[in-house]
Amino acid sequence: MIEQLAEKMIRKKVIEGNFDVTEHAVKRMAEREIDMDQVLDCIIRGKTIEFQTDRRTNDIKVLFQEATASKPEVYTVVAALDTPLIITVCRTKEEVWECINNVLRRREIY
Repeated sequence: MIEQLAEKMIRKKVIEGNFDVTEHAVKRMAEREIDMDQVLDCIIRGKTIEFQTDRRTNDIKVLFQEATASKPEVYTVVAALDTPLIITVCRTKEEVWECINNVLRRREIY
């Protein structure tokens, strides 16, 4: 329940333009040739693929995959803070993710 509230809050605030981006995410976007429009589209229109809770801070992180009719190749990790924080942006790796019905699922070995 709290995860779904975090997801909704992130989407709402990102639509409003109320979010921050870490330097790490900016570097990864440049390295992986992913632009900000792709990242925002992941968050606003993409599917939620995973929730993570930080053991130290108890913060919730939400992983959003890109909105696509084919196999998703991009996902982003966003911390559900008062001002959502885009933590990182990634390209999917076959050894980590499998795609089932166009939704990424982490492979069990990870």
